[in-house]
Amino acid sequence: MHDWRERLSISTARQYAAVVPDSMPSAFVLQWTLEAAAEAGVHAARHHPWVVHPVESGLSFELQPSQLYPVAAQFERPRVTTEPLDDRLEAARAAYRVDALELALGYRSPVRLGQHTRRAMVDDVWAMTLARASGQRPPARGSCCFIYVLPGVHECSGCPRLAGA
Repeated sequence: MHDWRERLSISTARQYAAVVPDSMPSAFVLQWTLEAAAEAGVHAARHHPWVVHPVESGLSFELQPSQLYPVAAQFERPRVTTEPLDDRLEAARAAYRVDALELALGYRSPVRLGQHTRRAMVDDVWAMTLARASGQRPPARGSCCFIYVLPGVHECSGCPRLAGA
């Protein structure tokens, strides 16, 4: 993932004509990786009788070449179920959370991303993905993506920095 951060930092620096603090690409790479797993889980449960456990299902994804965010995900072995949608979504969330927490807590970042941020990002990404799939507004978040560090950019919708504003 280190190469992703470096390439994202260079690409973002070109786009914004500014030096990009390491916090933003580090947070984005972790968030996008979690999002690939959340998207697979949410959409598989919403549109099929499946529960995707990211590791057990062999989840993989492709990156957009210049901006490096996931553009296509695939998995091989979803668990087929006859459970109703709400139960499938809860089972998918639980499966995602197991692998996502392990990934987030083990993620090597050149800047400090604390335990709270990492754990909150796992839950935030699932909630944001589910809200998007359901046509709802982004929920309030407990983690920050640090996009506000870019010139002319402000906090995103649901940012915890805005909670006290």
